[in-house]
Amino acid sequence: MSSVAEDLVRRAVAGEAGALQRVLIPYQSRLLSRIRRKLPSQLVGAVGPEDILQDVYIDVFRGIGGLEQTGERAFLRWLIQVTDHRLVDTIRTHQAAKRGGGWQAVTHAPGNSSIAPLIDIIHVDSQTPSQVFARDEVEAAVMVALAGLKEDYREVLRLRFIEGLSVADTASRMNRTEWSVHKLCSRGLEQLRKTMGELSRYLTKA
Repeated sequence: MSSVAEDLVRRAVAGEAGALQRVLIPYQSRLLSRIRRKLPSQLVGAVGPEDILQDVYIDVFRGIGGLEQTGERAFLRWLIQVTDHRLVDTIRTHQAAKRGGGWQAVTHAPGNSSIAPLIDIIHVDSQTPSQVFARDEVEAAVMVALAGLKEDYREVLRLRFIEGLSVADTASRMNRTEWSVHKLCSRGLEQLRKTMGELSRYLTKA
């Protein structure tokens, strides 16, 4: 880890969300590979690796303040530990759901991640991120930016644009009015675009 990354980790532990988002982006590919490698074959198609990683990022945002050591090995060891714990929890949840008859496969278009629909509606520098920056970095940036949002914003964007629910179904799931869902979507997208605008300074041009 470079001195810049070391500084980002220290700032992240101190509560700076932008620093945590920046330090997580380069680990996306490594963490996804780990999840795919450790995900049982019988659950492939039942849960998406990106969906697990999204939960990992949320766990990281919630727990980063408790990290006592900020060196390269300590941070990476903790990050992998969080990933493995989330993976185990997800496997247990889906196995229990399958035994109870609640199992349902998830499907995404070939070559697309579950985050793709959300990427396509976000604009950075007046263009879609995929047209300006390397796609894998954009996916990582959107995922860490989403994890850093307030819970209501994150949930409404997940339901509407990742799960693809209608406004009515989203309102029902969140126990809110449809008007409230529209407002939350608008504000959530505004915050997401703002964060992506800040992160875009550190992404690689395609």
